[in-house]
Amino acid sequence: MKSLKQRNFTDTAARWVIKLGGAATVFVILALFVFIFLEVYPLLQSATVTKEDTYSVHGPVMSVGENDRQEVAYVLYNNGTVEFISLHSGATLKRYQVAIPTNSVITSVDKDRNRLVLGTSDGKIFTISITFSESFEGDRRTVIPEVSDECWTPLDNQKGGIHGVTSRGDDSTTVTAVYTTDNHVVLIASEIEKTLLGDGDKKEIQKDITGLFMKQSLNQPPLPILHPSQKENTDERAEGVPETVQAADNPSGILTEEKSATEITSLTLDLFMENLYAGTSSGELFHINVSDRENPFLVETVKVSESAVTALGFLLGDVSLVVGDASGGVHVWMQVRDTMSSSGWALKKVHTLASHGAPVVKIDASQRDKGFVTAATDGTIHLNHATSEQTLLKLTSAAQASTLSFSPKANGIMIADAKEHLLQWHITNPHPETTLKTLFGRVWYEGYEKPEYVWQSTGGTDDFEPKLSLTPLIFGTIKGTIYALIIAVPIGIFAALYTSQFLHNSLKIIKPVIEIMAALPSVILGFLAGLWLAPLMERIFPAIIIMPFFILLSIVLAIFCWKTLPVFGKGWYRHGIEAIFLIPFIVGAIYISIRLGGGYEALFLEGDYREWLSHFLGLQYDQRNALVVGIAMGFAVIPLIFTISEDAMSNVPNSLKSASLALGATPWQTAVRVVLPTASPGIFSAVMIGFGRAVGETMIVLMATGNTPIMDWNLFTGFRALSANIAVEIPEAPHGGTLYRVLFLASLLLFVTTFIVNTVAETVRQRMKLRYSKL
Repeated sequence: MKSLKQRNFTDTAARWVIKLGGAATVFVILALFVFIFLEVYPLLQSATVTKEDTYSVHGPVMSVGENDRQEVAYVLYNNGTVEFISLHSGATLKRYQVAIPTNSVITSVDKDRNRLVLGTSDGKIFTISITFSESFEGDRRTVIPEVSDECWTPLDNQKGGIHGVTSRGDDSTTVTAVYTTDNHVVLIASEIEKTLLGDGDKKEIQKDITGLFMKQSLNQPPLPILHPSQKENTDERAEGVPETVQAADNPSGILTEEKSATEITSLTLDLFMENLYAGTSSGELFHINVSDRENPFLVETVKVSESAVTALGFLLGDVSLVVGDASGGVHVWMQVRDTMSSSGWALKKVHTLASHGAPVVKIDASQRDKGFVTAATDGTIHLNHATSEQTLLKLTSAAQASTLSFSPKANGIMIADAKEHLLQWHITNPHPETTLKTLFGRVWYEGYEKPEYVWQSTGGTDDFEPKLSLTPLIFGTIKGTIYALIIAVPIGIFAALYTSQFLHNSLKIIKPVIEIMAALPSVILGFLAGLWLAPLMERIFPAIIIMPFFILLSIVLAIFCWKTLPVFGKGWYRHGIEAIFLIPFIVGAIYISIRLGGGYEALFLEGDYREWLSHFLGLQYDQRNALVVGIAMGFAVIPLIFTISEDAMSNVPNSLKSASLALGATPWQTAVRVVLPTASPGIFSAVMIGFGRAVGETMIVLMATGNTPIMDWNLFTGFRALSANIAVEIPEAPHGGTLYRVLFLASLLLFVTTFIVNTVAETVRQRMKLRYSKL
C-alpha cells in the first residue's frame, strides 16, 4: 500500500515537472521572440515632431542656422544684420552688422559649412563665418556665437546685381559662381599656390562663362564635349564657347547677348570645386566642369523637368544632386557610368520623392545622412530621405519659407517665413534609411550603375551611404544550407541505411564514433576548413575534378575482384564487413587522382584551372568558397542526420522485414522498399534537424567563406550568411542604432524561419507516421 502511494506521488510529481518544464520552455521562446521584436519595432516608426516653437523676426530673412544642441540660432537679414536668438527664451543675445554698402541689400546666400557667401544688389560678394563656441564656469555652460568677416569681392565689368550665388572652399582654394540680374554667369576663383617653403602667391580669376549656356535647338544633336586641351586659337574665339557652337550658331565668332538667352534659375557647386550645375527656366540642367578655372567647359545638358528648375542642392558627400522644379517635383540625380557617353559618365535620375503642390524654392541637406528638407511656395516643408525614397514628415507654415535650415544633428528644422516668423520643429527621426525596399529590395546607391542588392554597413568616410539589404545575407544562408545538405543528406541517410541493415553487429561501434563527431566544436571545424581544407582544395583542385571518376572506377574494380576471386567465396569472412574491402581501392583512387591532377590541368585546363574556369565558364574561383563550406558544414550535419535516421531504420519492426524477405525480396529491395518508407518520418525529422543546424551555423560559415555578401550560385565563390553577419557586425554596432536593430531583424528572420520550418516538418512527420503506422 505504501509502495502504491509512493508510485502515485512520483507519477504526479513527474507529471507536474514535465508540464512546468514544457510551459517554461514555451514561455522562454515567447519571451525571446518578444524581446527581439521590441528591438526591431523602432525600425517601423516614422519621424515625429516632438516640439514646435515660434519666434519673431524683424524684416526679410536671407539665412538661418543653429548650433548643434539647438540652443542658439542666428538670423541673417537682407540689410546685413546678423541677430543671435536664444531658443530657450526667445531673447536677442547679440547683433552683428556685415559691412555691406548702405544703398544695397543682400539678394542671395549660400552656406558652405560655417561659411556664408552673400551676394548683394550692387554686384558684390561678401564672405563671413559664423561659429559657436562654449565656455564653462563651474557647472554652467555658455554658448558664445561669433561672426568674422573674411573678405569681399566685387564683380568686374558687371552692372547688374547678384541674383544667385554658390561657393565652396578649403584652406587654399575658394571657387564661387554667381548669376546676375542681367543673366550673366561669372566664375570667381581664388587659389594660394603652395611651394616647398610654404604659401606662395595668391592667384585670383574672374571669368564670364555665360557663353557655355547658349540655347540649343532640341532637334540638334548634343554639343560635343570639348576639353580645353582640344581647343586651338582660343584667343580668336569667345571665351568658354565650344568651337562647334560658334561655327553653327555664330559664324562671326563673336558671342552676342541674344544668343545666350537661356535663363538661369539656380546654381550649385560641389565640394570638390570641379562640377558646377545650373538649372534653367526651361527645365534643363547644365553640367560645367570648372576644375580648370581658366578654361571651364560644358560636359552635358540634361532635360530634368518639364517646368523650370527652381532649386538645386547636393546631399552629404556631394555625389547626389537634388533637383526641385516649379511643378513641385523633387528628384535625385547623380553621375553614373555610361558607355554611350563620350565622357564615360552621364547624369541620371535615381530617386523620386513625394511632390509638393507648388514650386520648390529651398533645399537643405543633412550633415549626417542622405536626408534633406525641401520647402515650397505654398508653405509646405518635407523631410525626405534619398536612399529610402520616402518622405518622412510633412509640415506646414502659414506663409512661404524664405529660408530654411536642417539642424547639424538632423533633429530639427528651422524656417523663416514671409510673415516675419521664425519657426522651429524638434524632430525625432532615428532610422530614416529603413524601409521594406531598402531591407529586401533593389536600391540605386551612390557609385552604382544600376539598382542592386547590397550589404555594406560601414565605410571609410563620414558621408558613407549605408547599404543594409538583407537579401544577399538571406541568399548566402540558403546557398550554404543547400550545398551542406547536398553533401550531408545522401551520405548521412545511406550510411544509416547500411549501418542499420547490412553492417555486422561487431562493427556497429561505428555509430557512437560518428555520434562523437557531433560534439566537435564548430569553431574547430571552421578553423580546419578555413586554414587547412581551403588551401588544400585550391592546390589539388584539378585532382578533385577527376576524383569522382577514379573513385567510381575503383568501386567497380573492387566489386569485380570480390565476385571473381575464389578466395572470397568460401565463407571465411563475416557477412556485413564487405565495405572494409572497398577502403584500399578508394584510397588508391584518391592517390592516383592527386598524382594525375597536374597532368590533367596541363592537358585539359590550359595549365591554369582558374583561367580556364574564368575564360570558358565565366566562373571565379576563390580559395574560401561554398564548396569548402559545404564539405565542412556537411561534416557537422552528417552525425545528426545519421544518428536519427539510423535509429528510425533500426526501429522498423522485424516482422515487416521478415515478411519481405519471405516473399522473395532481396535484402537491398527490402531496405529500399520497406525499411526506408517505414522509417521516412524519422528520416524526414533528421533532415529537418540537419537543415536547422545548417541554417543557424555561424563559426564554420564565418571562418571558411570569406564573408563576401554577394548573390552568386557559383560553387567556387564565397557568401555571407545571416548568422555569420550577426557575429561579425554586432560587436561594432552602436546600441540602438539602425545597424544594431537591422541585425536584430536578421536574428528575428532566423528565429521565425526556424520556427515555421520546424512546425511544418512536425506536421508532415505526424502525417507520414500516421500513414506508415498501418503497415
